[in-house]
Amino acid sequence: MARFFEIFESVPRGGPGDPESTRRALAMMPDLRADPRILDLGCGPGSGSTSLARLTGGRLTALDLHAPFLVQQAAAARAGGLSQRIDFVCADMGAAPLAPGVFDLVWSEGALYSIGFRQGLDVCARLVRPGGYVAASEVVWTVDSPPDEVRRWWHAEYPDIAPIAEKAAAVTGAGLEVLGHFTLPREAWWERLYGPIRARLDGLRKAWADDEAGLAVIAEFDTEIEMFERWGHTYGYEFFVARRPLG
Repeated sequence: MARFFEIFESVPRGGPGDPESTRRALAMMPDLRADPRILDLGCGPGSGSTSLARLTGGRLTALDLHAPFLVQQAAAARAGGLSQRIDFVCADMGAAPLAPGVFDLVWSEGALYSIGFRQGLDVCARLVRPGGYVAASEVVWTVDSPPDEVRRWWHAEYPDIAPIAEKAAAVTGAGLEVLGHFTLPREAWWERLYGPIRARLDGLRKAWADDEAGLAVIAEFDTEIEMFERWGHTYGYEFFVARRPLG
């Protein structure tokens, strides 16, 4: 895990996503308050929390279990002049030490899988206020019958991958009303995630030449990127926007 985190500590994102998709998801929340209180649950590396605070004008709490990711987010907040509007919490999202029902928006990009998508949604539903929004992305099958090779690979990596309809049902099963959803474009994978990761791996191959654990992690990333090159048309990340009912 140390080698895994070392790679992600030097890339701009921990999962697929892009500014256009962020804005698209926010546009599905027409009556979000002008100064919302937001939780970025499993914020990951980079400057995503700062971008979200800037786009919404809100006050944001960034939570992640890996402290170096919060250091990155804090540096981005300082550089953007937003330190006064972002708080940082180092904690397990499954046991988030936060008061229930206080956030206008709970946002989680590609992170809920770490505790299970449905369990993560239950956390989101607990923390968002009645009438507030939940926005979360999750990996899904985008075709009815994925080829055996990619299905076997995903079963080993994340057996909870499922069709879009099943993931949407998980959202409603958590007591949330689905307002809409969309599949992230391929550019959200290549330009924002795999491009920077590839550059990082190329820089580490020599440095880790005698590091068996490091080379094993590099090989895992190489395989992941190759699978997306070959089979990325069969799966993707679906961005769900939902609301906690008032009643």
